[in-house]
Amino acid sequence: MKTRWYFVVLSYAIIFLALIVFLFPIVWLFLGSFKPSSEVLIVSLPTNPSLKSYEEVLSNFPVGLYLRNSLGLAVVSTVGSVALGSLAAYSLMRYKYLARQPILIVTLLMRMLPGIALGVPLFLLFSQIKLTNTFLGLVLAHAAIQLPLVIWIMLSFFEDLPPELEDAAFVDGCNRANVIYYVILPIATPGLAVASIFAFLISWNNFDLSLILATTPQLLTMPVGMSQLNLLYGVRWDLLSAAAVMYIVPTIVLALLLQRYIVRGLTMGAVKG
Repeated sequence: MKTRWYFVVLSYAIIFLALIVFLFPIVWLFLGSFKPSSEVLIVSLPTNPSLKSYEEVLSNFPVGLYLRNSLGLAVVSTVGSVALGSLAAYSLMRYKYLARQPILIVTLLMRMLPGIALGVPLFLLFSQIKLTNTFLGLVLAHAAIQLPLVIWIMLSFFEDLPPELEDAAFVDGCNRANVIYYVILPIATPGLAVASIFAFLISWNNFDLSLILATTPQLLTMPVGMSQLNLLYGVRWDLLSAAAVMYIVPTIVLALLLQRYIVRGLTMGAVKG
């Protein structure tokens, strides 16, 4: 009984330390956004909290444009990559053709490559087809780096689905498209949620491809724009803190909205029988 109690205390202590490690930078960031520049590097509560940093960022820095670019790019590329990746994963799971294993290996290798390694080839290719400095080019590039992860996530979910469900749908007169739309995808909703949030975060946090493929101010995303904020105004940690808070809020909202699906997706298949 004492041994079990020790394990419980140790578990809670580890969880508490992990929360401190992960939450401290976020809390410091939020507190720093309400401090003047002279206090932002001091670990303390703001002595005179104000919204001056937010006002200065919004008045001198086109944060609305950059956030809109990042959000639109992340949403469109996520929808495209999840739609294509789900169909690709379903075909790789259901059809045992000869090239299946090489395709899986190639997608895994593509996922392991750093984004900067794909930046130069994509820039050269997009330069030839006039897709640099275009929203479509950014969407295609972001969807391309999201696709391998989406395929592997959805493949693991589809492999856990019993084939008897599809057979029953075929007996009832459904074709392949109806089976995918009415049977497979509704059951795989947790997997779609997990794939969507990871794909969204890949695009939302991407810096290298967005920097290489778009140089016009009208297409800059928030990560690239924040780096230019530092260059234009020097190291103003109060302004960077305020901009970073506005940058991470959408991801926090997305995680809260999809929380129940994410938990279901991460725990699916943990208990069988």
